Amino acid sequence: MFPRNIYNRFKVARSYLLGRERLGAFPFEIAIGITNRCNLDCVFCPNRISRHPRGDISLELLDSLLRQVSPFVDVVDLSFDGEPFLHPAWDECVETCHRHDVRAILQTNCLLLDETTARKIFRVGLDGIILSLDAASPESYARLKPGGDYGKALQNAENFLRLSRGERKRPHTTVQFVRAPENAGEEKAFARRWRGRGADFIRIKPRFNFSGSVGGEYRRRTTKPCVLLWTSLTVHWDGTVPLCCMEIEGLQSMGDARRDALADIVDNDAYREVRRRHLAGLAPRHAICGRCDAPSVAWPFVFGSVFVDDFTRRNLIAFAQKIGLLQ
Repeated sequence: MFPRNIYNRFKVARSYLLGRERLGAFPFEIAIGITNRCNLDCVFCPNRISRHPRGDISLELLDSLLRQVSPFVDVVDLSFDGEPFLHPAWDECVETCHRHDVRAILQTNCLLLDETTARKIFRVGLDGIILSLDAASPESYARLKPGGDYGKALQNAENFLRLSRGERKRPHTTVQFVRAPENAGEEKAFARRWRGRGADFIRIKPRFNFSGSVGGEYRRRTTKPCVLLWTSLTVHWDGTVPLCCMEIEGLQSMGDARRDALADIVDNDAYREVRRRHLAGLAPRHAICGRCDAPSVAWPFVFGSVFVDDFTRRNLIAFAQKIGLLQ
């Protein structure tokens, strides 16, 4: 399936590949955090140390954001920095996406994914869901997710997959494992555990340090411009726009969507200055980017993303990470 507004995506890719600080277009990887509240304290997630105010997006703000992004994207991720099922109207958030002809995806730790929630997922026609389980044993789960319940997460995930089999509006489902020191050596056991259970994709994902917020010291080794500054846009529940999807703490605000149009924010002075620094090879000196371990992306991936829909692009990136093509 071809993505929406290929010409816009082509202009984004052209801006990156030609080294231009101004987009003159609109990013096509959109994440809107409908809540930054969470019921876990995962060691690989900066949510636990974030000082960003806690809250839930209003349906009015979400409607405004979707109206602005819908001409350019066909998929929006509604789980940027929290557990989406904690939003009291998460189902209405999905329905708001659909009213704007945008597909919605969520990522969950599965603790709230009981049968009632599953039935609601099928009713509203959620388009994609990522079941973030990340462990193949209770011991590693306890190290990764303090305060969680491994048995409950497994049971909810298994029941969801079982219930999905007979549903017409079944979301594209990924079972995910974030590779970390706490679960080292469990990748194969995890894959065996979930193979044939009904998931569309089993993803073994590398752990990122989220701009140095978690995972120890890191110094950026490449001066290659980060593609996320061109292709992606992230919005917190309260409308503030962080530097990128890796900067969950919101340490550098790039704009406020309650006050300014997103099309203005993506090419404002703040964004252009950071892109300019990346293009000049100064990313390692940036206070946030210099500590980030997000992988570099080769130009074929950037250009190829123009022609594939978001679900396909996500799966291709996951496959590339798996076989080591993203460095």
